[in-house]
Amino acid sequence: MSSTYVCSQCCRTTARRAPCSSHPQLRRASSYHLDDLVSELPRSTRYSRPRPKPATTTPTRPESLYDYVAAKTTPQPARRPRNTPAPSNTVPAAQHASSSIHSSPRTNSKPDAHLVSYTSNLQELVSKKDANAAWSYFCAHYTAPDCSALDPACLPFIDVPKHKSRLVYTELLSLMTRHWIQQLESLGSLENIASPSPCDVLQAFDRLAISSPSITSSLAFSLAIHLQLAAAKGLDVLHDPTTKPVLVQLIELWPLCFFPRWETKDHKAFQSRCAALVRAPTQKPSGLVISLLLVQDLLCRAKSFPPDLEQYRLHLRALSRTTPFAQFSGAAVRHIEMRLKSESPDDALGSAQLTAKLCNLRSASVLFNVPANATLKDQNRPVAPETVEQKTKRLVAYVSHAADKQNLDNLERLWTEAQDLFADEESRINDNAPSTLRLYEAFLSAFFQLRRPQSGLQVWNSMLNSGFEPTVRTWNIMMKSCHISRDINIMESMWQRMRNSGLQPDVVSWSTRIYGHLRVGDIRQGMSALDEMGREWFASQNKRNPKSAATNITAEIPAPNIAILNTAVSALRGSRAHHIPNVLAWSRSFNIEADVDTYNMLLAVALNGGQAADAASILKRMAASNIEPNSSTFTILVNSMLSTTMLNDLTKVEQEAKIMGLISSFEECGLKVDVQGYALLIDRMLKEHENLAAAQSVLGHMMARGVQCTPHIYTILMTHYFDANPPALFAADALWNDIQKTKGHTLDVIFYDRMVEGFARHGDVGRTMAFLNRMSKEGKRPGWLAMMAVVQCLARNNEWDRVAQIVIDCHKQEGLLSVGLRGKKGQKDFWYYVGKLADNELYDSEHGKEIFAIVEAQREALGM
Repeated sequence: MSSTYVCSQCCRTTARRAPCSSHPQLRRASSYHLDDLVSELPRSTRYSRPRPKPATTTPTRPESLYDYVAAKTTPQPARRPRNTPAPSNTVPAAQHASSSIHSSPRTNSKPDAHLVSYTSNLQELVSKKDANAAWSYFCAHYTAPDCSALDPACLPFIDVPKHKSRLVYTELLSLMTRHWIQQLESLGSLENIASPSPCDVLQAFDRLAISSPSITSSLAFSLAIHLQLAAAKGLDVLHDPTTKPVLVQLIELWPLCFFPRWETKDHKAFQSRCAALVRAPTQKPSGLVISLLLVQDLLCRAKSFPPDLEQYRLHLRALSRTTPFAQFSGAAVRHIEMRLKSESPDDALGSAQLTAKLCNLRSASVLFNVPANATLKDQNRPVAPETVEQKTKRLVAYVSHAADKQNLDNLERLWTEAQDLFADEESRINDNAPSTLRLYEAFLSAFFQLRRPQSGLQVWNSMLNSGFEPTVRTWNIMMKSCHISRDINIMESMWQRMRNSGLQPDVVSWSTRIYGHLRVGDIRQGMSALDEMGREWFASQNKRNPKSAATNITAEIPAPNIAILNTAVSALRGSRAHHIPNVLAWSRSFNIEADVDTYNMLLAVALNGGQAADAASILKRMAASNIEPNSSTFTILVNSMLSTTMLNDLTKVEQEAKIMGLISSFEECGLKVDVQGYALLIDRMLKEHENLAAAQSVLGHMMARGVQCTPHIYTILMTHYFDANPPALFAADALWNDIQKTKGHTLDVIFYDRMVEGFARHGDVGRTMAFLNRMSKEGKRPGWLAMMAVVQCLARNNEWDRVAQIVIDCHKQEGLLSVGLRGKKGQKDFWYYVGKLADNELYDSEHGKEIFAIVEAQREALGM
């Protein structure tokens, strides 16, 4: 379209933030402000506070004479003395006759009677369902963007709101679309169809600058419903001559919702826009979003792809890769079902079943199985079908990315998408089986990494049911998952099952088992595992060469090495550090030499225990062994130094100089400070010394060395700004602005929790809910302490309806909490606090009984 659509809410928001034009020095550069998060919330959301009714019904007066004239949108005729007949060339006959009988006052005259009611005339033809007459009238009178039919100043007063609402043009488009489809069905092909196609009508609107995204969105929804109804009747919509042109029209109008005017756009840009649209967490998905899902459902059911639609394959592929990631709350699902039911006569679509399918869509395999001789118009080369190995590699990369981003929602959608691949017989043949098993292992690792053991077990069972046998790598992942639950008995059971299956454990298997026992405090079993590994390796060496036990490491039986030593030492750090000498004595039996990681762990143990002499001895042994200290060594030493009273008696300026001098002295020794070291310095300067200037100096030094900020550092800074007295919210705003400008930035759940807690603590409901919304959009699960802060913030502001909805969503895992909550810390405190609200403030509320029942159920489940 020719102009950009801006909703009324955005206009109000923009006007509220716009700087005064009379003070140009107050204008700020364009940036992403924290308030912008609030505007990202859906316009219609159950968390939105109802708008208060105005105290009076007095209409708003125009602010100026220009506003009044613009509101009237019609010029006033020249005034004449009362009882003076008007010239015959300016007054219609009816009016002239009326004035000759009785001179009417000016308020009863019709000053716009000489204007033509183009909009009303067109609306009347449309209401009569006369498509040919309506289109002829439109083409005859709507000729240019500045024609009289489109100029509010040339329209009667009653026509102006009709023209501005654009409703008549939407109705015209709907009428012409139905007429075009009727002709298509009666003739059986596009030949001899006189009626313009929907895209032809939209192009005419575009030439006339009639722009409204709702027009295109409603049309896309109508066409998609027509295709679904045709499919319900048994038609093959991709091949039938009466439905294929409808699909083409639908594909061609989609980009109009994203890009200005009728420009050719790259399919990658189309994919990114589709992804942003379908992933938006709204409770009322638009007709455009539903049309995308409906077409994807048809593609999933298709058995073949027509050759004459090859030019649209890339756009449909982009859609197919996007729709499985659609995010829908319970309210959104109900909205889709209601819209489908309203468009389906006698529920011919099966609205409930179809909605369930739309919420669990997969990629359409028909789009990726391209004949070898097929070519695309924008690519003069054959498009090879995506092999099973290529699909698995792509999915493995996506799974790894979802795990790194802590996006559980995307991970679950990828698992749904992978079901088509797992059901394909080709995925289990000899050549493809290893890559398919690797995909199963990627899902196992990702679900356990995101603390979803039940989903991990679902992957495990699916893998076994598909006939895949676990490999050593698979067993390693399963055993490592037991570290999360600290269930060493299950880990040991898996170890025995792996041994009984005939598989030989590798180094990772042994280290996983040893670490699990030592970490939970089962020192006896851990040391026994170390001895068992050593005995097995000695036995294998003696069996291969009885005359010498000093042979090379065999591939079958792994030898004890530095990885095993470091794993054991790492597991014993802390209160069990007194067992480390036993591990070191074990390592000497195999001539394992300590490396820099070993020395760093021993150094940290000595310094944390206050054993300065032992720490000095460790540093001397490092030097004697020609082992260069690394950035971790620096972090350990600095942590120890800052734990003392070294900086307590210094001024803030002296503290800053001391810290920067410490960094310089290490750099002069050839040591580079890593990001953990910088984070440690910034954290200590802020939390223990409240020295913001020193922290900023460290941060500036880090940026000058090209070290990128991590979510941990952002969290440290934001926490300091929120804890300041008074809170430094402007500084938090500036930091958030900088984060948004950073390319490729990744924020974790801890950062978002602190943002939610910080704004909630200071009573900022808008920003609190905005960051909670952002977490939901990114598939990140908030913690119970963050949700406690949200409920307390809403309660302090007496927003009891929103408190009730948050509690219901926490219980049912719907709405903004559809991805669930994280961990158990604060869970009992949350429900204890909600129970107090249920007994008092929420007792007589609309949801009081439901909240009370939820609290009772949670108390029973948690044993409270």
